[in-house]
Amino acid sequence: MTDLIDKAILLGLGIEKKIKETLDTVQSAKEGKAANAPEEEGQGTGTDGAAGEAGPLTPRQILENRVVEDGATVLKELLTIVTSAKEKIESEIISNSGRVADKLHVATDIEVDVVKEMARLAREKVDNLEVRVTELESRLESLEPKNKKPRVVKPKAGKE
Repeated sequence: MTDLIDKAILLGLGIEKKIKETLDTVQSAKEGKAANAPEEEGQGTGTDGAAGEAGPLTPRQILENRVVEDGATVLKELLTIVTSAKEKIESEIISNSGRVADKLHVATDIEVDVVKEMARLAREKVDNLEVRVTELESRLESLEPKNKKPRVVKPKAGKE
């Protein structure tokens, strides 16, 4: 399931990246044509024949400019749609994964932190008890005669 979700997210990111690249390419081509048109023709700014130009553009140039502008506009809109869809998918995945975690009774971060703290306290107590047992054993050894074997306490047998 998570593999499918990961693939969907990567696909969305890939589409978004590809659209941005295409949009940048179209815009740079548009700017390149706008910059090259006055040099080639020796007239105007090379846009769509607006007032203030030295000479009119050919019908082909006007059509190319419109196609590039329309393409850039469509790509911008598509990029906006893909970005919003990606954000919506991510928010849906987060909310759905939260519901699944609740149904599976997965521990929350707070619960995990509480358990970690309890384990840390238990480790400290065990360490303290180990030190205390070591001290008691050394005191016991110093009290017992050196030739005598240590006393072994046998457990009491239960009644049968």
